[in-house]
Amino acid sequence: MKSMLSDEVGIDSQSKDTTPLPAPTPMPTPRATPSNSSNTSQPTAPAYPTTPRPPTSVPAVTVRCDAERHRSPTWCATTIPIDHDVFSQSIPSIPRLIEVPLVFYRLSSHAVSPAGLDNQIITSLNINASSGLAPSEWASRVGTVIVARKDKKPLLPHHLEAVWAYCDHILDLFGEGEGAPGRLYNREAFETWWNDFRDEQQQFRHGTGGDEDSEDWRTVRSPYVM
Repeated sequence: MKSMLSDEVGIDSQSKDTTPLPAPTPMPTPRATPSNSSNTSQPTAPAYPTTPRPPTSVPAVTVRCDAERHRSPTWCATTIPIDHDVFSQSIPSIPRLIEVPLVFYRLSSHAVSPAGLDNQIITSLNINASSGLAPSEWASRVGTVIVARKDKKPLLPHHLEAVWAYCDHILDLFGEGEGAPGRLYNREAFETWWNDFRDEQQQFRHGTGGDEDSEDWRTVRSPYVM
């Protein structure tokens, strides 16, 4: 009886000891990231500043002869190529002395009579500083003319008008018998004239066209800061 009981106990103990343990929970296997050659970072070329292209044209002014003023304004802003023949011309004495380097080039003009080709504005701008007289080629039958700056900086209609008014004032002094007004033949004298002339024009000439509008004096710049 005892042995049988012992055998049963042995069997029970063995059956308990041999009960299999639960299997461990499997860990998830990380997924491999597929390689994508298109996402591979490529070295970028360094950015260099671009060199600005040189200008191909220059702002200038057209001054019309008497015959053409009947159907068009006396002067107007225009644009000319950077290699225009006007830049090969010489600077008259007064524009040279006041350091506003104007140069002139005749255009083809049409007039019923030779007198229609006169252009007193251009004649005045070309007077000799010592005599107050213009050379013969600029004294009569001048025609319509392109005016630009020898240094190829922009020439505004306002600047042309101011230099013409200055030359006209010099002609008045010659007419009064004072001789050559040497005190006016320098940049400082013209700058003073320019400031007074500009302030006067700003009081009643309020155009809206900016630099190209000869009637817009609201914010016009000095010819020395172009």
